[in-house]
Amino acid sequence: MGILELFGIEPKFFLTISIGFLILFFILKNYAFGPIFGMLQARQDKIRGDLDDAEARRNEMVALQKQYEERLAQIEDEARDKIQEATRQAQVAREELLEKARSEAQAIVERARGEIVREQEIANAEMRNQIAHLSAVAAGRLIKQTLDPSAHASLIDDVIAGIGAQNGTVASGGTR
Repeated sequence: MGILELFGIEPKFFLTISIGFLILFFILKNYAFGPIFGMLQARQDKIRGDLDDAEARRNEMVALQKQYEERLAQIEDEARDKIQEATRQAQVAREELLEKARSEAQAIVERARGEIVREQEIANAEMRNQIAHLSAVAAGRLIKQTLDPSAHASLIDDVIAGIGAQNGTVASGGTR
């Protein structure tokens, strides 16, 4: 108590103030600090819950974004694969069409060559027939005429002229 008197505090006031303080502390603790601390704790719990909820939503959004990006990449891969497959199919179809066109062109050329050969054979046969005919005519004339050199030369000239006239009709397209 010597210290209290040194500072000019009377011990009975100190004791009264101390008891009043303890009573006030008890009242505040039970009726003010408890509810205030309870409200602060409830507020802190609510904020912690909101932060946890926000973190969970953020994690969910990150997961959804990751799923979305993966799905988008998968769709892009599928689209790229479909485009490549369509390109391959178009290339195969193009090659098939080109091969078909080549084979048809080759068949047309072969048919044309066959027709040309047949036309040449027909023309050659007609020419042989005409030459045989002219030879027979010339032989018949030879037999009818005497074999003197001037008549013989004249007969050969007539046959040659006849062959030239016949060739002109064959060459100009006069097929039978």
